[in-house]
Amino acid sequence: MPASPAARALRVVLDSNVWIDILVFDDPHTRPIRAALESGSVQALIDARCLAELTYVLDYPQFARREIDKAAALATVARLAQLLDPASGPTSIPPEDARPLPKCKDRDDQKFLELAYAVKADWLVSKDRAVLKLARRIARDFGFQIAQPAPFVAACALQAKEPAPA
Repeated sequence: MPASPAARALRVVLDSNVWIDILVFDDPHTRPIRAALESGSVQALIDARCLAELTYVLDYPQFARREIDKAAALATVARLAQLLDPASGPTSIPPEDARPLPKCKDRDDQKFLELAYAVKADWLVSKDRAVLKLARRIARDFGFQIAQPAPFVAACALQAKEPAPA
């Protein structure tokens, strides 16, 4: 059944590894995510902390061999994602009696959980095992789903843009 015109885009937070798969590796599992970002059926949300990590990751030596155009990659993120400015207030502050988010064993990934919760994202798409281990608890207690790219694509019935047959 087609989505109604009033249907809102899925709100997602993508971790750095998922962005790298989209920007650098053109991973088949992330092609439907990119297509959904391009079409507007999925809205990626990113904040300064997550963007700073992605900027840092793009400088890893293994990407130097691939001759990645970092400026072009970041321009793509700027085009495909909504950069949230904490001063403009699109994030929500949880009530004082709200249950605190669980702490991720990989402290570098806590920012993705915090962002997804603060912006009331529908999904956090991650490849990090420490984040993925929290999926059941986060869904039960905090109202958003966590999944790797392929299960996210399947759950949301996203389709990659395939070239037309010759």
